[in-house]
Amino acid sequence: MLAEISFPIPLLRTFYYHLPEELELKAAPGLRVLAPLGKREAVGMMIRVLPEKDADLTKIKELKTISRLLDEEPLFPEDALALARWMAGRWGSPPGLCLGDFYAHAPKDPPAPAPAPQPGLAAALPELPELEKFTGTLSAGSAGAYLLRLAPLERRELVYPAVFSAALGGDAQGLLLVPDLSFIPALAAALEPVFPGRVGVWHARLTPKKRAGAWAGAFDGSYKVLVATRSGVFLAFKNLRLGLMDGEHEEVYRQEEAEPFYHAREVLLKRMKALGGQAVLASPCPSIESWGGAASGELTRFDVVPAAASGGTGPGVQVLDMTQYPGDILARPLADSLRRAVAAGGQALVIAGRKGYASRLFCANCGWMKRCQTCGPGMTLLKAADGAQQLLCRRCGKKEPKPVTCPKCGGKVFRDYGTGTQKAQEAIASLLPSAKIARFDGDILRGSLKTMRAELESFSKGEADVLVGTRIALRELGAPRLALTAFIDADADLSSADFRASEKAFQSFYGAWRLLGAKGELFIQTREAGHYVFSRLAEMDYPSFADGELAARKDFFYPPFSHIVKVRFASFDRRALDAAAAAFLKSLSFLGGPGDASEILGPVTPPGEEKRKFHSEYYLVKAASGSAAALCLEKARTLPERPGVKYFVEADPYGFY
Repeated sequence: MLAEISFPIPLLRTFYYHLPEELELKAAPGLRVLAPLGKREAVGMMIRVLPEKDADLTKIKELKTISRLLDEEPLFPEDALALARWMAGRWGSPPGLCLGDFYAHAPKDPPAPAPAPQPGLAAALPELPELEKFTGTLSAGSAGAYLLRLAPLERRELVYPAVFSAALGGDAQGLLLVPDLSFIPALAAALEPVFPGRVGVWHARLTPKKRAGAWAGAFDGSYKVLVATRSGVFLAFKNLRLGLMDGEHEEVYRQEEAEPFYHAREVLLKRMKALGGQAVLASPCPSIESWGGAASGELTRFDVVPAAASGGTGPGVQVLDMTQYPGDILARPLADSLRRAVAAGGQALVIAGRKGYASRLFCANCGWMKRCQTCGPGMTLLKAADGAQQLLCRRCGKKEPKPVTCPKCGGKVFRDYGTGTQKAQEAIASLLPSAKIARFDGDILRGSLKTMRAELESFSKGEADVLVGTRIALRELGAPRLALTAFIDADADLSSADFRASEKAFQSFYGAWRLLGAKGELFIQTREAGHYVFSRLAEMDYPSFADGELAARKDFFYPPFSHIVKVRFASFDRRALDAAAAAFLKSLSFLGGPGDASEILGPVTPPGEEKRKFHSEYYLVKAASGSAAALCLEKARTLPERPGVKYFVEADPYGFY
């Protein structure tokens, strides 16, 4: 007998191995095995068991033998193999890598038996509209998928214990996904009285020993609830009945840094459906994809929103047209209000469009802009700790010193465009020399955990007067004296090529407005004061905005009404790139037939393409169905290789030029 084995490697193939006679009765799909792979032994997953005559061995010189089985029973009660195959088709990653995400953290040896559970306390229900109705629906135990519009998020510590308490009877388990590990301590502490000693945590910064303990606690049922970041969606549970995603609109749930690509929201929905359990997507401002799911009936929507968070009386909103304040980083009305707020003992949150000092550097004489010679995009201007300025490519990480003269015209005067967090911090320090100013952005997050917490806690505890950050600060924040929030470069989001730009901008504005008290002030600086998003801010009515945005998505055939595949070509050889693009377009001849509304957009080239020797362009396929999108991915992945041309294929992209 043979066993077909899949390994977590970036190959679109599986491997056949001899199955020792003593293992034939124990072997079954879904079991892990230890088997030789190249010059090492690797952990793989058994896909199927079959007679040797049924296997195609024509290209195989030698069959190796499985060393041993690692499991007696499959780790997952649901069909993880089917889920991995679905992931591979949905996002175009190798099936072995998709399957590997489910088994990546499983120990080779089985965990110790679970301790006896301790009795807990029933969680009290906060007095919020619809919450009793929602928890009653969950306690019925029927399978289902729900959209929970929950605001303000500060009350999650009251709501989520009640939700899990209602849903998790008997030996049922729950998974709480959060967009950032800084949320975990407070939520775990809130759940602990309800499930004493049975709340686990999962995130990338756990030690190997603690990660092994968390995995074992989910697998053997000793943990009733696991509070986890994105990768927790792949953990093995004994009896997972409720999966809740907090802040489901956050982009961080999208895995696009490396294969396998996926969106944790879709994986959670698919997995809970396979388990016959309940999935809850929670957010104060749900993604338009989820809003569309509720409109179509795929999700049942509950609005657990206090009246004060639903619009009406609230903080004041001022949109400042920066064309009236040329050259200013902070418009006069904002600067004056910032002084007053801090002088009165209040705190201020200032959101910059980007991290760094400025988004671009250009020559004041001829307009030349410094671009990365390695991969093409404009380089970001940074200020080092010693005050020296340098340029950084955010795509490949290359750093260069700021040029002294323009290589095009010889000019020596440079200007920067856009306001980054460093530049904003510098401007506020000049405006408020005696104020304590903290900074919180992606650069701080990538530094030490100690530095990250120190910057955030100094503001959350009221020690810092002003916090300067990117949009990421909105989901991290808790401020006792917050009196003012300002977006000093709102155009950084609104001017992007992303069809989600308006959605992201409104979500940011809504999130900032939600943090303020009734007497607070929200300022938004923009050079596009006529943009329709700003006309929606007076009421701060997210359902009204989402309905309008959903209608626009339908008119322009964007998700959730289509599935997008992005295919980018890059080469130094223009002719080779054109040939590759032509082959790709030819492979899509199946699109656009009778009754098929699929579209192909492009080519789209990055700014400054005509000035470079390196060429890059992409196409967007708007597929009318999931099956059409999967076929597009397959066609793109199997394009013949061309010397000097690189292909980049992505399903449901979140990045655009």
